[in-house]
Amino acid sequence: MEPSGILPGQPSGLPVALATTTFRSRDIDEVRAHVGRMYCDHTLQLVNRRSDLDTRTSRLECRALTVAEVTYGADVLVTPGSFDRFYLVQVPTAGRAWVTVGGEQHACLPGRATVQNPEQPVEMFWSADCRKTVLRYERASFERFAELAGGAPVKRALAMEPSVALTETAGVALASILRSLSDLSQVARDGLPPILKAHLETCFMSALLMLQDRAALDRFQQADRHAPSPAVGKVRDYLHAHAHEPIGLAELCAVGGVPLRTLHHQFRCCLGVTPLQLLRDIRLERVRADLLRGGPGISVTGVALNWGFDHFGRFAAHYRQRFGEAPRETLHRTQSH
Repeated sequence: MEPSGILPGQPSGLPVALATTTFRSRDIDEVRAHVGRMYCDHTLQLVNRRSDLDTRTSRLECRALTVAEVTYGADVLVTPGSFDRFYLVQVPTAGRAWVTVGGEQHACLPGRATVQNPEQPVEMFWSADCRKTVLRYERASFERFAELAGGAPVKRALAMEPSVALTETAGVALASILRSLSDLSQVARDGLPPILKAHLETCFMSALLMLQDRAALDRFQQADRHAPSPAVGKVRDYLHAHAHEPIGLAELCAVGGVPLRTLHHQFRCCLGVTPLQLLRDIRLERVRADLLRGGPGISVTGVALNWGFDHFGRFAAHYRQRFGEAPRETLHRTQSH
């Protein structure tokens, strides 16, 4: 999907060289099913029933973040309701669109980005010439990132600014990361290595934090002044680095340099969880990443055991609570692509 007519200084979308998956179809049912797998179930209507779709998508997956380039090729109305399990950022590079969030309509034009959180009802209009770069953030992973960045638990979906100019501070940060994709495409001829995908995920998640509405961003920055204690930071980093190994509480106390009671208290104050609960959440994230990656002979049981889950009933319950679906559903979705 080669970009054309891009405004000077604006991001040009996902370079073809970085796309790992592409799709094109003129069949409305096939398009609805494909986009539904990318995002969620929705209704898709042609504004003019005699129009012909020419839908094209390409996408790059960076762990819990997906960067996609999408165009429908006809005037369409898209009604997904609410997103539930992800945040969405849409950055038009051509054409025009409108996004209605919570009953309030916002123009979606080149030079602006629209942001939707999981709990707000959404409706969208895309013009035939509209092309967007669409960023999909898995809710659980982003909210965990926000907790670690802000040092406070996230108890509900973050309130986002529904429309942001790419000339504002937060918009400039987002646009600069999107523009960096073009530079990467010049050197990563064989695709991005995992370490660069992880870097992009972190950069885009930081940019999304800046797209919170003013009141939410002020609260987040206030919470950030109460940063986690050195013990919490050391133990958190240790858990991420050694999640694949057996870990005991005595070992964590030694890493943090504080007694167990103090460590538990500081974890609850800073992150809202105990050290072992954080370890469980990290391992659940690793299980999900392995299931989404798929591969020959992969099974839910094998992946769970590999990450230290030997009580499958509890594992399945925690997984569903965190990601909103059973682990076998995650694997089935991966294998059906």
